[in-house]
Amino acid sequence: MNRLLTSTFILPFALSSLLAQDPVTFVNHDGPPPGAKPYVPKPPPEAGQHLQQTMDKFENGFSPARPFKIWALGSSYTNMIGSGEVWQEEIPKQFPKAPPIEYKKMVGNSCPWLYLRGWARHLVYADQPDLFITYTIGDPKDLDLLLADLRKHTTADIIVPSIHWRMRDEPNWGKSEDAVDQNVAAVREVCAKHGAEFVENRRDWAAYLKEHDLPIQALLKDAVHQNTYGAHIINSNILSHLRRPASYPETPKREKRISAKDLAESAKGFKLEGEDLVATEAGATLTVSFEGNRIELIGVSAADAGKLKVKIDGKPADEAPAFLATYIQGDKTNKKTLKTDNPRDMSPHGVTLADTVVPQDWTIVMTSDAGDYTLTGSITGKDGEGNAFKPFTSSSGQIQIEPELWRRAERNGKGDRFTFSVQRVTVPEVSFVPEEGAEAGAFRIRLANMLKNGPHTLELTTADAKPVRIRALDVFQPPAR
Repeated sequence: MNRLLTSTFILPFALSSLLAQDPVTFVNHDGPPPGAKPYVPKPPPEAGQHLQQTMDKFENGFSPARPFKIWALGSSYTNMIGSGEVWQEEIPKQFPKAPPIEYKKMVGNSCPWLYLRGWARHLVYADQPDLFITYTIGDPKDLDLLLADLRKHTTADIIVPSIHWRMRDEPNWGKSEDAVDQNVAAVREVCAKHGAEFVENRRDWAAYLKEHDLPIQALLKDAVHQNTYGAHIINSNILSHLRRPASYPETPKREKRISAKDLAESAKGFKLEGEDLVATEAGATLTVSFEGNRIELIGVSAADAGKLKVKIDGKPADEAPAFLATYIQGDKTNKKTLKTDNPRDMSPHGVTLADTVVPQDWTIVMTSDAGDYTLTGSITGKDGEGNAFKPFTSSSGQIQIEPELWRRAERNGKGDRFTFSVQRVTVPEVSFVPEEGAEAGAFRIRLANMLKNGPHTLELTTADAKPVRIRALDVFQPPAR
């Protein structure tokens, strides 16, 4: 068994060596604290064991080219490790063939893992990133639920660092690896359960402080937040896991490319030309069975090219049950209890969709200061009355709102509004003509997202006699059902 998953970490020096001076002063260092050497990460031998998919993409790139997508969700701690600048600078140095980095994040004030489940549903699932990062605090049981959701709906690699040392953690110094608000061993176990890459950030942060006889505040800009050099240490610890360990755990492949050659057997009216399946007649068909919740087509565009009609499980793609709810937007005029209040911190972070819904815009309007609200759809109309502190299912059954994902509902007031849209995430028809301003050549298009994670059938049919070239299909199968 991996010793890192079972052992207890205790710093071998006294609390008194790091007690803050009175008064405590903080410095936002761009470089190491005075008298300290530059930080050098020391990843354990098994570091990178859950990032094989990421390493493959960094070492080989994508064909056709696309960005490597990263989504980060969390609190101000996540916000303060940046907006991808470090990744965009360092990845090209380490991996010459790596694609450009596209980094997106959503953060809230002291936002724990509990509420990130909602944001993941509406933001992360929509983009389907290659890598997911969360750097925050919360109950490990909520992290367990978050990672379980991600494993059911995405194929992304996952990175979870332990939290850095803050002034509030002084009572644990030299006694326990835990923060006052993070059970590190429990977080480590949750990550192991879901095959997420756990970064021993807290352990290595403490080792650096000890090595240079530094007080806790040396890497902080205030009592809790990392300063610039502290953020550098966190990013360094994360990036140090982008390596090849001696071996990888045996896990099912989450992303699979089906080449034109492999597709040829199930094609009618297509012929294999080099690495492409080519059709020049109307009614040519390609039928493929696949497992997963997302499928993308790799084609070759040309000015004189034709179109494909798309069916999923025997239905036109614009009738397929594949839906996504957009981010729930709080109105800027919503009530503020404190000057620091932000609408995103006082809102339902997530809703649950029924298997069959009507794509439309939805509005939640608070009707009292005690959590009462109405839900109205732009097509369905008024669809029920609920309360933010109680489970709610709309009258039509399309929308469920869970009270545990509604953050700080006690701060909402009468008249507050929240809006979101439900969209079908399929493409009913694919044109192989380049978009205006684009060059002809290989392209990628997502045919369907958010299908039920399981067996499906895709049927592609040429709409006319103009040439169509299919190079491959990319299938995405989240590891959990």
